[in-house]
Amino acid sequence: VEQQLVRANAHVGVAKAEFFPKLNLTGILGTASPEMSAITSGGSLVWAVAAGLTGPIFQGGRILQNYRATLAERDQAVLQYQQAVITALREVADGLTAVAKLRDAEAGQDRSVKALQEAVALATDRYRFGLASYYEVLEAQQQLFPAQQTLAQIRRDRLTAYVALYKALGGGWNLSDAQWTSELAGKEATQ
Repeated sequence: VEQQLVRANAHVGVAKAEFFPKLNLTGILGTASPEMSAITSGGSLVWAVAAGLTGPIFQGGRILQNYRATLAERDQAVLQYQQAVITALREVADGLTAVAKLRDAEAGQDRSVKALQEAVALATDRYRFGLASYYEVLEAQQQLFPAQQTLAQIRRDRLTAYVALYKALGGGWNLSDAQWTSELAGKEATQ
């Protein structure tokens, strides 16, 4: 997008130059034949200078319309560039927000899992000492396992958010999404 903007700006300069006359200068320096130097009775060097001046003659507004068209193309390129920058900034801001929220959610869920692990350990101890039935252990485990699964999902989402943030910041991606998918499918097939 940036190169399109540079190209459009250069086209505006070319279109603007069409308004001005063009001056062409040519020069030739050479040696004359012996016969020519005898006639001129001077040195044998010959100088020739020519100039040409051309300018925009009545073109029916073609030059002005061409200039206006290139200005419009440049303005379009500027807007596309600005849109690309805004999109990139939005993606980075969204990525940073997602990472922060998922980090907080992971910390909270981790505390919950640790508390449920402790509850399972206490229920198991109570069962071993005959103070509770095994139903209490099973009930504590039924609460622990979904909490652990939720924690794993939050971690996955956080890591995915880091990847999206890295990509939004212009991280070095060499493969397209289709190539990544085929690479992963090939690796899974070999396992």
